[in-house]
Amino acid sequence: MIRTIVALVLIFIATNAQAAWLKAESDHFVVYSNTDPQRLTGFVRDVERFSAMLQHRTAANTETDSGKLTIFIVSNQGAVERAMGKGARNVAGFYNANIMGAYAVVPRNMAGGQYDLDAQTVLYHEYAHHFMLQHFPGGYPAWFVEGFAEFYSTTDFKPDGTIAIGMPAMHRAYSLGRDEIFPLQRMLATETGKLSDWETERFYGWAWMLTHYLTFDDARKGQLAKYLAAFAKGDTPEKAASDAFGDIATLQSDLLRYRLQRQIQIKLMTGFTPPEPKITVASLEPADAEMMPLLIHFVQGSDNKGEVDAFLASARKLAARFPGNPTGLEMLSEGELDGENLDAAMKANDELLALQPLNARALLRRSRIAMTMMQKSGFPGGWSAVRKLIVKANRTAPNDPFPLQVYYQSFQDAGEQPPEIAVKGLARALELAPQVAGLRMMYAARLIKDGKRDNARGILAPVLNDPHSADLRAVARAMLDPPVPASKEGTSQKAK
Repeated sequence: MIRTIVALVLIFIATNAQAAWLKAESDHFVVYSNTDPQRLTGFVRDVERFSAMLQHRTAANTETDSGKLTIFIVSNQGAVERAMGKGARNVAGFYNANIMGAYAVVPRNMAGGQYDLDAQTVLYHEYAHHFMLQHFPGGYPAWFVEGFAEFYSTTDFKPDGTIAIGMPAMHRAYSLGRDEIFPLQRMLATETGKLSDWETERFYGWAWMLTHYLTFDDARKGQLAKYLAAFAKGDTPEKAASDAFGDIATLQSDLLRYRLQRQIQIKLMTGFTPPEPKITVASLEPADAEMMPLLIHFVQGSDNKGEVDAFLASARKLAARFPGNPTGLEMLSEGELDGENLDAAMKANDELLALQPLNARALLRRSRIAMTMMQKSGFPGGWSAVRKLIVKANRTAPNDPFPLQVYYQSFQDAGEQPPEIAVKGLARALELAPQVAGLRMMYAARLIKDGKRDNARGILAPVLNDPHSADLRAVARAMLDPPVPASKEGTSQKAK
């Protein structure tokens, strides 16, 4: 999970304490920003049009959408990097999803000129990741995950209604304009290996170029679809590439020639008018506006004790300053639960439920507090009472994947075999939130225990090919192909 740092909170408080925070909501998005209402409305309209275009182009079934993407618009690229966490460099925006929901952090302003990233390109890139994971959560090679997002990030909505797709990625001009091509043998391999900053820049640029070339070049028509189908079927990346593209050295030569064209082809979509989205914009109450920096921390979460302690200290101060505020109570109860202060967590959560009796996440949090109590010293009514709380939360929000995941987890925590209904619920949770790697890992582990390793491999495919998470990739590989322990005889021979 991407972790935030306390510095982000301090910076936001210092720079935005007097700014008016707004919340915009549409069919697919919840957006927080401290810009003016007109600009925020335009922002949401743009991203809704972009979503409609992707749906139209890919024939995606949006009936599977389980929740809205939350977008935080921060001041600039520096704020984005601070939000992403320690060590983040050259990050213009990012997207992540956990069981609490999916979110993106993008800048309001990007300094630079024609050849630099702009804020809209960043937003479209990050939303393309969300869209792919939501609607097409299969196994895709890392280069295509980024190539797809880069390809659509430059989409241009013309004033006459025409939509231009495949526009030049001017922000990649520097990496593409030099002679240092990212070698396709490496790009198309199972593992690219650790990339330096400059190699990463070239990887993104050439991933865009390869996606663009395979999409538009007539001589290569159909090859990308063939390659992706073979990759999804389980062929090694090298075999899938050679079977679909032929000789890779020839592909690289052709790609270099494609780069040198004076003009590149684009797709002009006409006759498609995205529906006008329904957008509401409201000013946050002063208390909620002041809590906004902590809310960004809240949705990201952390398993780092120092960060948990810092979050809880801030949540306590805000809850004391704004007693009875639902946002403050939600963050306080979650923080107390993370800190395993169970009585305090229950007290704050019960206050929230008194204000909002049908708050599904608060109902679920009550069960999560009870689960922790069961593991420590027991809970009145035992596991049966705990599961009744989970079921109540599920009935209140049947399309929320979180209660389904917690219901399954309750059997694991109790040391019991999860019944079929719990396993089916976990599968449904993954269907509702296919972006969440943790759900994939949990469901794949269940499949492996049930002897369905091949099915688990398919479920883990997006994790195995995630270009951003080497640690999760390693865990997924170990789940599928655990290392064989050395025999005593082999160990003693090595010792000699």
